[in-house]
Amino acid sequence: MKKTLITAGLATGLFFTSMVGTVANASASTVHYKDVKTSDNFYSAVESLINQKAISRTNDSFRPYENVTRGQASSIIAKVLELDIENVKDPKFKDVPKDHQFYKYIAALENAGLVKGKGNGVFGINDPLTRGQMSSILVKGFEIPLIGAHDIGFNGFDDTTWYVGGGENSAIENGDIMLTLESQFSHAIETMHYYKYVSGYKTGKTSANRGELLEFRQGEALKRSQLALMINSMQKGTQYEYLYFKDFDITNRSVSKIETGGWVHDKVVTDDPSIIFIKEISNYETNVLLDGVATEQRLDNVYAILEPKKVGKTFARFENGGGTGKEKVLEITVTGSEGNFEVSYKDVTPEK
Repeated sequence: MKKTLITAGLATGLFFTSMVGTVANASASTVHYKDVKTSDNFYSAVESLINQKAISRTNDSFRPYENVTRGQASSIIAKVLELDIENVKDPKFKDVPKDHQFYKYIAALENAGLVKGKGNGVFGINDPLTRGQMSSILVKGFEIPLIGAHDIGFNGFDDTTWYVGGGENSAIENGDIMLTLESQFSHAIETMHYYKYVSGYKTGKTSANRGELLEFRQGEALKRSQLALMINSMQKGTQYEYLYFKDFDITNRSVSKIETGGWVHDKVVTDDPSIIFIKEISNYETNVLLDGVATEQRLDNVYAILEPKKVGKTFARFENGGGTGKEKVLEITVTGSEGNFEVSYKDVTPEK
């Protein structure tokens, strides 16, 4: 799978690397579809897909308000991610023969672990793709780590998150947000929401703690224009880096429960935040509602979300264990240029 994002909204140095991208800034004159106007909010997103050769340049219509099928979406996503579509293993879906126009794209996505069948050996090639399904595919495809419950906070969609008191009387117990995710796609949806890659619909309801409530409508069929917008939002904007703690034997966690109740945040600082800024430290700790049962998801995958700002070298200092005095020091070097930074790390923790 391609590890790079074009003008990456999320990118990697050691973990994700962005490419210099002209896609998002391509000439506005390239779109020629008769049903896509320059005044449409999805105009530049469709243009971007054309420039990436992810959609046809010869058709005269884009059909922006039609539902996108699972087969069509597979073709677009595989092209955007630049997956290997030639050397694929047959997923053996009954409804996707090898001579089908979408076969190699579906096979590439299935081989990469981004899509599954619908049971009984069927892919559902002509079925509409839902908004929830697409969020899951894109989060996996662009290799975005799932955020934790504390990152979601009270900002979750009303139809993907459930708080103590049913949402209207959301509670915090000992500083802990009592949050449960409602479905298998909720975690991916809320991760997309956290990075402002998706927006929701107004519900007309409000909550004392959460303000105006929005819903995502994860079970609705995804429109072709919505797919273009979701992809485009992930391919531009701020570049973020993910530094996985396990790769550097860092034992610091984003939060840790203390005996007296409540949570304590461990310290992480950089000597020069004008070079690279620590946006957040996150883990996956949350609950997911599966078959009506809240199942705790505690994955050992803590990471720091870093935002490179300019070329230079600085040091990140991780205080491990909630004030124990232990410290892990990493030298961080930023090279490249804005929108295309590369970040490298070196453990320079003093020996004791």
